[in-house]
Amino acid sequence: MRRTWTIYSVLLVSSMIFNRLLPGYTSSISFYIILFTPVISFAHISLTYYVFKLTHSVDKRFVSKGDEIVYVIKLINPTSFLLAPFSLRYVSSERLFKDAKNDIHHPIIVSEQKTVVIRKKLTCTYRGNYSIGVDRLIICDYFKFFRFNYTAIEQHKILVYPKLRELKSSLLRNISNESNESVISNTTQNQSVFTDVRDYQPGDPLNKIHWKLTAKTGDFISKDYSGQVTNKTKIFLDTYSLNLDSESSIVYEDYMVEGCVSLVHFFLENRIHTQLYYEKFGMHKSDGRSSKDFPRFYDELAKLSFYKEQGFSKLIDEVLLLDRDPCHVILMTQHITLPLVEKLVGLKYQNYEISIVVCDRKTMDIEGIESLGDSQCQFILTTSKIPIYYMQHDESSTRLGVI
Repeated sequence: MRRTWTIYSVLLVSSMIFNRLLPGYTSSISFYIILFTPVISFAHISLTYYVFKLTHSVDKRFVSKGDEIVYVIKLINPTSFLLAPFSLRYVSSERLFKDAKNDIHHPIIVSEQKTVVIRKKLTCTYRGNYSIGVDRLIICDYFKFFRFNYTAIEQHKILVYPKLRELKSSLLRNISNESNESVISNTTQNQSVFTDVRDYQPGDPLNKIHWKLTAKTGDFISKDYSGQVTNKTKIFLDTYSLNLDSESSIVYEDYMVEGCVSLVHFFLENRIHTQLYYEKFGMHKSDGRSSKDFPRFYDELAKLSFYKEQGFSKLIDEVLLLDRDPCHVILMTQHITLPLVEKLVGLKYQNYEISIVVCDRKTMDIEGIESLGDSQCQFILTTSKIPIYYMQHDESSTRLGVI
């Protein structure tokens, strides 16, 4: 635009000199044409700004990760005049939506009483709440003297649900079925052990199967209890946003949430009483006992946002140190510190079965993920028999390996 005005200034001065040296009809007309060109351009672009119409829509507002949405833009010229050229800048991100273009669209010219329709197909690649649509319209006159930005556009909101993957982890399965079981006597609240075994009967839950005897005998063996069985898992999801750029943060959060979805789905499918805790402007708790409760967890995790407040340790204190309810505790965090490790060791001595689940940094295409504590932290966890599992997501499953 600055270049345009420079050229215009040179032409205007030249036409003035030409008109003075060779006065006449041609030189005068040339001078006035050049003189009033910016005025005419400004009037034209102003008309365009006030008369054009824009509509835009998406075919779906709620989608699953990997689904495709169609975004349609319509630029309408209701007048009998040719409008000034438009350019579009979109909200969508190429990393978050495959095939998205953030660059300014090539100039669009809308003829008199015509409508220009633009269709964009976007593949949603990450879970979360997103704005989608036109960020702004850039209107330029034909000579590029002036440019107006039209920003009074309300973007559409879409909710992308995380991908549901099958959890494949024999290690975590054994912990859930063996270590996490306790029997509460009908007369006291003290733990006891199962009193007998029997042949498996149709309808017995998986958490009553004695897996070691089943493996030895080749036949399914169920545990028989004299009291009431309590099988509970508490999952703590650390919603602290790491010091990453905005798009890398979304990748990390997506990875953590999808791992949490796999864990919750696995436990509820096996009728394990599951409680999910996370920070969302204070402690948030979700509770479920069977697969019918999973949609509620799924919806909450799809909408969950991470933020810059470290309340994870406090959250653990509020739940575990006050409840004193021995169970299997799973901590999903990437921020392992010595104070947290010391807290976990104390909980271990209070009969909590504790597991830590972290991201597999090698499979994420981002840099800056925090390390898993120093060597002292890892040594204390290992000697206290508190395992650290790392998640690996593939197309259809989530796998847990031991660090």
